[in-house]
Amino acid sequence: MPKPILVGHDPRRPERAPVRFGVAAARLTGAPLLVLAVHAGQARAGQHVDEDLVSDCLAVVAELEAELQSAGGVEAGCSAVEGTSAARALHEAAERVAAGLLVVGASDQPHGPGAMLGSTADRLVHGAPCPIAVVPHGWAPPAVIAKVGVGFVDTEEGHEALRSGHALARLAGATLRVITVVSVGPRRYAEIRPSIAGQKGTSIEDVEGEHELEALRAARAAVAALEPGVTVEVEAAVGDPAELLAAASEHLDVLVCGSRGYGPLRAVLLGSVSHRLTAQSRCPVVLLPRGVSSALDALIAADRRAAAPA
Repeated sequence: MPKPILVGHDPRRPERAPVRFGVAAARLTGAPLLVLAVHAGQARAGQHVDEDLVSDCLAVVAELEAELQSAGGVEAGCSAVEGTSAARALHEAAERVAAGLLVVGASDQPHGPGAMLGSTADRLVHGAPCPIAVVPHGWAPPAVIAKVGVGFVDTEEGHEALRSGHALARLAGATLRVITVVSVGPRRYAEIRPSIAGQKGTSIEDVEGEHELEALRAARAAVAALEPGVTVEVEAAVGDPAELLAAASEHLDVLVCGSRGYGPLRAVLLGSVSHRLTAQSRCPVVLLPRGVSSALDALIAADRRAAAPA
């Protein structure tokens, strides 16, 4: 049985995008779905409760349960849980049920450079116990999943993202688009060499072009090591990773990204990249925390069963 998919629903808003994504993911993988709404309940004296928690959400849960009953082909349930913080309650629930995927919503603010990730998602991506999907405001599932994207870097975490994206594309019968981005910065200028004694030097364009070519070769080599059966497109670009991946997301149905190759365990895309990418992306972004084994376990397990010989 695939691990369950856990969706965090904000009872203050009518937004259903995370729930819709959870239903679509459960239908694709055969995983059970649990939608969780967090409320403050009866707070004890002296206990600090986040200001964004409602005191009670039972009516919202009842409404969600009715909606989930009409979602065909999905084993789904909905419940309310008391807590002092939505992020903490969702984290604890994901560990308790051994979730294979945790789904939350991004901010309901407009997309753009100033967009915010949202407080609950912001806290979760820095210590997620399992892969986490951040779903943009207003997202609706496509008729079919036609294109799965992967933000690839040539690290252990990047290869895990590629394997997970490949498994998802295989399950959906989708094309896999592998995107590797070479970031620009002052350190690149240290690689410039002047022309001396008849020897041609290198410009910043030459330096960036060589790094782009190296990144493209690494991505193609990683793709070549995967099992056949999935149509794959590989591309490399030079620029700002968050900006370029966010732009590519407009033409993707889902985007899978790994963590950086350093930093604390269970952290994903530390720093401004995670904030900007998940806030500006036009499609759901699945982030794989560093140090979490069996990334996208539910999807990969289902993919292996489907690919097993009769």
